[in-house]
Amino acid sequence: MLTRLLRVLARGNPADARAADAAAAGQRVREAAKRYQSGDAAAAAALCRAALALDPRQAEAWSLLARLALGDSQLERALECYAQVLAIDPDAPDYLVDAGEVNRRAGHVSRALELSERALALRPDDSRAWRVRHSALEELGRPGEAVECLRRVVELEPGDVVAHSDLLFLLNRSGVASAAQVLAEHRAWAGAHADQLAPAVSAFANPPQPERVLRIGYVSADFRDHAVAYFIEPVLRQHDPTRCEVYCYFSWPHADTVTQRLRPLAHHWRDIAAMSDEAAARLVRDDGIDILVDLSGHTLGNRLLLFARRPAPIQMTWLGYIGTTGMKAIDCLVTDAWADPPGVADADYSESLLRLPHGRWCYQPPQNAPAVSALPAAARGFPTFGSFNKFARLSVDTLRAWGRLLQRLPRARLRVIGVAPGESCDRMLQILEDEGVFAERIEILGRLPFDAFLQQYREVDIALDPYPYNGATTACHSLWMGVPVVSRCGRSGAARSGASILTNAGLAQLVAQSWEEYLDIVQGLAADVGALAQLRATLRQRVTASPLMDAPGFTRGLETAFRVAWQEWCARATAGRTAC
Repeated sequence: MLTRLLRVLARGNPADARAADAAAAGQRVREAAKRYQSGDAAAAAALCRAALALDPRQAEAWSLLARLALGDSQLERALECYAQVLAIDPDAPDYLVDAGEVNRRAGHVSRALELSERALALRPDDSRAWRVRHSALEELGRPGEAVECLRRVVELEPGDVVAHSDLLFLLNRSGVASAAQVLAEHRAWAGAHADQLAPAVSAFANPPQPERVLRIGYVSADFRDHAVAYFIEPVLRQHDPTRCEVYCYFSWPHADTVTQRLRPLAHHWRDIAAMSDEAAARLVRDDGIDILVDLSGHTLGNRLLLFARRPAPIQMTWLGYIGTTGMKAIDCLVTDAWADPPGVADADYSESLLRLPHGRWCYQPPQNAPAVSALPAAARGFPTFGSFNKFARLSVDTLRAWGRLLQRLPRARLRVIGVAPGESCDRMLQILEDEGVFAERIEILGRLPFDAFLQQYREVDIALDPYPYNGATTACHSLWMGVPVVSRCGRSGAARSGASILTNAGLAQLVAQSWEEYLDIVQGLAADVGALAQLRATLRQRVTASPLMDAPGFTRGLETAFRVAWQEWCARATAGRTAC
């Protein structure tokens, strides 16, 4: 009614009519935003379209349609909407940042970088723009610059715990900082966000009885379809109830089928995603947990600030993050002598290192994995190498080494899984071309559904591990599918995951100390097709019989380590010192 009235009043004046249409369109956009906030996407979209029918220059309507398209995973549609937004309002920092992030997701990384730079020229202290710039630079293989962008975010948002953890994770995986610098950065995070949360006196009601059943609490956002589940599930299944009473504290807001499978394996299950860290810490204390184990580190969904409040006498970190937490409230980091050699790695951590006898990993293979196939090279007459890790792990040095490998073996091919089309793909091809290897020898596939991902192992003869951030779950999947993995190890725990996994799988001969040795090992494997075929045919059985998959033995070793730590605490407690 209002719209019709405004049109009647403005009929004799086109400018007034346009103003009336714009006013009516604006009203619809405001209503669309309300519907969007309430979760009614269909109504929001309809109102946006109605607004644009009245006034096609409603930038906010196009922006909202872009967000709706993203919610439906329609990246190209979102790009089209943001093109309209920027044609209408090219100098709005918020729109520039939003458009930059969508371009980055769509593989237009240079465009994302350009848009974030335009936003920062207009608003230099825009932390979102610095984040987009960081992501774009990392994908363009410029990790040092990406680190500086995240440093700027931390400066602008000093209370943003997640952004600060993201900086630590990037430093940990990129290799741009020394081990001492990485430790100092983690300690700075703890000093800024965690250490001050510790109670003045850590007094616990836990009975200091050295041999009683221990209450073990595992805290994780990853009791779900996540890589961590492949390593925690066998332990939950094997815990001895006469030695340990297991509590799981799940900090992700959504359960899935893996969650439902894990839930009955714990004696007690606690959903803490909606709880504050203070409330969750009280729950842990009320549960009387003796040893509380973080399984996330500085990864998404972590609850490190729960641990900062020290609700349990002994607190450890394990599995989900390859590196230190930097926190005074975490007593031990669970590892092994291959990932963290004694006398070498201890200085890299704020925690004491608790080394398990047979590796830090206990692998459970995926359900319904396909059978191991015949060796592809036997039929093709040439080897096919494969990469199954996230693109962010494929450093420039790694890609250059792969280029040199393919130069050594002119008939060999490389298959790379998990690289989206666009500039990231183009960058990889350019690095390989600079080494004399051209695109016709490279097959690049984007992200695949998990079943299709596992099928790709059937097309590959040898898997190539990246450096300095090795694979872990992907390496285990490779071995299960009969595909040997060649890994280069280095100084950090992240650069030694492959060494830990391969050694415990009985394949220490596939671990290299340098790029030259890495290339020699791969070339040697590829040269003997008969031996490689025999290895492929027996690898699943060999891994099954190895410590890497000895869930009962691994769990007994873990429980023994827990028991020793507990006995030491009891000795201190009975001597009048209750704090670790």
